[in-house]
Amino acid sequence: MRRKRSLIILLAVLVLLAGTYAFLASRPQDTNEPDKSEPAIEISKLDRSKIKRITLKNSKIDELVFELETRVVEEEGEDGEKETSEETVWVSKKPYPVELAQSTVSDLISSFSSLNAEMIVEENSEDLAKYGLDKPSATATAELDDGTKVTLFLGNKTAEGSTFYLMKDGDTKVYTVRSAYAQRLNSSLSDFRDKSLAEIDITNLNYMLLTGEGRRDLEIVTTDNLPNKEDAYGYSTLFMTKPFKRVRAVDMTKLNPILEQMAVLSIKDFVDDHPTDLAKYGLDNPKLHLVLKDANDSTLDLYFGNSLEDGTIYFKTGDSDAVYLMDESAIASLDFQPMDISDKFALLVNIDNVDKVVFEGRGIKHTMTITRTVKKAEEGEEDETVAAYYFDGQETDEEDFKRFYQSLIGIVVDTEKIHTAQGTPEFMITYYLNKGIKRELSVALYPYDNDFYSMVREGDMESEFLVYKKRLNWIFEDLEKFLSSGTDEE
Repeated sequence: MRRKRSLIILLAVLVLLAGTYAFLASRPQDTNEPDKSEPAIEISKLDRSKIKRITLKNSKIDELVFELETRVVEEEGEDGEKETSEETVWVSKKPYPVELAQSTVSDLISSFSSLNAEMIVEENSEDLAKYGLDKPSATATAELDDGTKVTLFLGNKTAEGSTFYLMKDGDTKVYTVRSAYAQRLNSSLSDFRDKSLAEIDITNLNYMLLTGEGRRDLEIVTTDNLPNKEDAYGYSTLFMTKPFKRVRAVDMTKLNPILEQMAVLSIKDFVDDHPTDLAKYGLDNPKLHLVLKDANDSTLDLYFGNSLEDGTIYFKTGDSDAVYLMDESAIASLDFQPMDISDKFALLVNIDNVDKVVFEGRGIKHTMTITRTVKKAEEGEEDETVAAYYFDGQETDEEDFKRFYQSLIGIVVDTEKIHTAQGTPEFMITYYLNKGIKRELSVALYPYDNDFYSMVREGDMESEFLVYKKRLNWIFEDLEKFLSSGTDEE
């Protein structure tokens, strides 16, 4: 009975507590209760729009002066016409003009427009030396448009380690502030500089040049900028005019990852804005030169010099001798061979431009012909071109014809090898065209060794490429299928 009575009492207590909790939870809050949190300790609160000049002195810089300046900006409007507007930016006046990172200067402005202390250490200190404020490590002054000045003095780091002592001119109090404020006041000119490089739209690239020590010049242009428009083929819009003897299309799936790396290049550090001797940086004879241009006429032009043991490399831009540092790993993707980004077709010819193809080798010779007849349309409609396909004079199925044609133009090169081809061709394809200055193109395969053929274009025996021998076997297998297609349905 005693245990049962105890359980009843315990249950009653629990019910009472639950009811009390429900009452308190549902009771309206008294919005008039005073906020017991401590008010912010304000050191400086200025209207940032009225700050026109900042002066900074510390162990890293004798005197750094930033001023607000209005610039005229010219932009292209929606109708293509040039439009002008004004923008207000911070510029460097001392020690000399440089391009500033506006967001970083804005952070410094916050030290005057909204600076709160962590605590007040002393109201009237008689010994500023113990705070490092007798000889401040940094002095910063903000000047407003009405001539008013506010000056901050930075002292030592506190024993706590995450705050610093600070005073304001005209205020006898010693405060502590967060280390972020101290870092801003202890900044060098480099800390405020814009580290970005020219912005390139890699989706609209129209020129690339890559030259350097121990490598062949690589040049890439758009179809519109090819010296001979007939050199354009396939679906690529970019073509290599160097280093190969003939223009080769660019494999964009291989080039795009490289361009993506180049689009985010930036300055790591500033070395010398006015060098008197570029040789000590290896920039008198750069080991690498990169140029990228896009359709908007933006240009990234960089020269690279000596590498340092810390993994950085000296570089400069094409329009200045100022020397900078970059992480060398950022340009590692430029360590490639032209063949790595080239398409691999031996000779790609659009079938619409072809009237006849002759191929021969291994004791056989065949001729493929296309005839085209224009069928006049009724008034208001377009004429229709009707094509007929022949193999050795016999009309054949269009799909079978085109399938085997794909096999012929599908010959690709497998490796680059500059050499002189020898002997007699084992296989040769000649294309007879219906347009262009050159109406006859050919590709031939000469024996090279047990595994490869030399690839020869238009009879030029100075070959640049090798073709895997099994590729010819595949063509003859496709030929056998084609020849049997009329009687043996696939």
